[in-house]
Amino acid sequence: MVSRVINCTIKPSHMEEFRTALNGEYLPRIQALPGFLENIESLDPATGKYCCLTVWKSPADVANYDNGLFREIAANLGPMMESAPVVETLPVENSSVHSVKAGVAAA
Repeated sequence: MVSRVINCTIKPSHMEEFRTALNGEYLPRIQALPGFLENIESLDPATGKYCCLTVWKSPADVANYDNGLFREIAANLGPMMESAPVVETLPVENSSVHSVKAGVAAA
């Protein structure tokens, strides 16, 4: 399994527009992609700080998302952000929800 972590800051004047687009338009499309397992989003409305964690079955699934739908999302939601998002892709080390023990997911 692979996790993808995205951190950014949403402009205060675009907070509701960002939420509406992400949750109404894009999240259902992300969830429908092959290999998608989990999505966890955190947003502090006071600061605009946003963090999204998605979990995927394989690196190929992440690459499919990154080279396709993510580009569309970044192009459309990017103007609502203070700066470009920071994106990291990492092998999952542990997951209580997915019953993954240290080192097993990356193998």
